[in-house]
Amino acid sequence: MRLGSRLRGEFPRGWWCSARWWITGIRDLSLNTAAAVATAVFIGEVKRAVRHRDKPRTLARMSGTFERCVAGLLGNSAGLVVLATMAIEDGLPVALTALLAGWCLLNSAISATLFVVVARSRIRQSAAWAELEFVEQHAPKCGRPPETIEEYRAQQLQKQASE
Repeated sequence: MRLGSRLRGEFPRGWWCSARWWITGIRDLSLNTAAAVATAVFIGEVKRAVRHRDKPRTLARMSGTFERCVAGLLGNSAGLVVLATMAIEDGLPVALTALLAGWCLLNSAISATLFVVVARSRIRQSAAWAELEFVEQHAPKCGRPPETIEEYRAQQLQKQASE
């Protein structure tokens, strides 16, 4: 995908005066921050992913949640390492260390669960995921008409999926 078409998808015409674009960006930024610090907020999404683990379309709609949980897994794993280092070096109180370690482990477990569910689905149903990724990459965005053969094909696949 060319840089121009990628930028057009991210920054549609008039983006700087679009309240919807700004609100969506701020919402995504706050959700990403919450996921990195407190993945437990997304326990409902993880339960839904486990419930629909054999439905790639449902899991694909949760792609933002998946990315947030992976970031939460990395962030909380790093937090555990920093916490262990601080406990050894500075001699943190045992209660505080246990509380923070429990919080990091809970968030890591939730993130790891979602990671395993999506990875299992991607391995077992690779053809369905390939189709979904093709549609996501090539579908026309922001209501503009399709301009290339790939965009027409992606639009047709979207229509077939919604029927």
